[in-house]
Amino acid sequence: MRGGIVNKGAKSYKHMKKILFFTLYTASLLIPSVSFAERRVPEDVKIITEDGWQLNAKWMKPVRENNVFLLIHSQKKDLMEWKTWFPEIERYGYGYLAVDLRGHGLSTLTPDGSTTSYRSFSIEGFDNEYNKMIRDIDGALIWLSSNTVSENRVVLVGSRLGANLAIKAAAINSNIPMTVAIYPSLNINSVLTVNPLRAYGKRPILMLVGYKYERKYTEFQILNGTARSAAGKENVFSIVEADIKNASSLNKNAIRKVIEWTRNPSLPETVNYDLSLSTAPVSLSTETADGAEDVPDYEEND
Repeated sequence: MRGGIVNKGAKSYKHMKKILFFTLYTASLLIPSVSFAERRVPEDVKIITEDGWQLNAKWMKPVRENNVFLLIHSQKKDLMEWKTWFPEIERYGYGYLAVDLRGHGLSTLTPDGSTTSYRSFSIEGFDNEYNKMIRDIDGALIWLSSNTVSENRVVLVGSRLGANLAIKAAAINSNIPMTVAIYPSLNINSVLTVNPLRAYGKRPILMLVGYKYERKYTEFQILNGTARSAAGKENVFSIVEADIKNASSLNKNAIRKVIEWTRNPSLPETVNYDLSLSTAPVSLSTETADGAEDVPDYEEND
């Protein structure tokens, strides 16, 4: 105030500063962050399975008692399929354990001390190495337990083959609170999903699929219907976009949608659309809508 006259410019400036501060403060509350004191560094670790495989894995400890994402990659891939997921999971203060499945990535040391890869695995048979990868997930859960992460804090997140394995593992282990299945199939190298979904129980599950791939989308309709019948439609959620085909095909926003869903899986369906269970038989043709190439899942090893 000068000579009894209010300096309106100064007052207005101070008022604007308060508004700006309040806006920035409010926005900061909406963005998950980790303080400097809680900055974490991922570690390379080894996991030994019940049947003697030595698995390579990458471990990021969660902040305090937050959940941990057990990341299970696609066939013919390795844990780096999740590299775009790592910073997003860290951003929310969650932890992750990304594993190279047996015969993939750096997990090539067999129980007898020799080395091999998935190229030598049979894709036939319900006791083949692909089905035995359930033991890789079991080994990862045991490792997490030994590092003070109980099973009820572990979210299984799988891509393609990993999605099938995640569904099967969660059906076996009722302590797992929820599952995220990216591009699951009826059958990937003899790892099946229909019966595991029937046994899944009343727990949340999120499935992601690309409608661009006709045969895969038809399979998704069957799996989605099976899951709704078994788990209850209130527990089954879905994200359907044009070109989802594996974990690395999801952009940053889609990854954040998945993480947000795990924070509150009781939210309404992520995507609203009219999905009816198809009664038509699943076509094994590779022809797809708009001439797009379908993505096979029952793959010969190369």
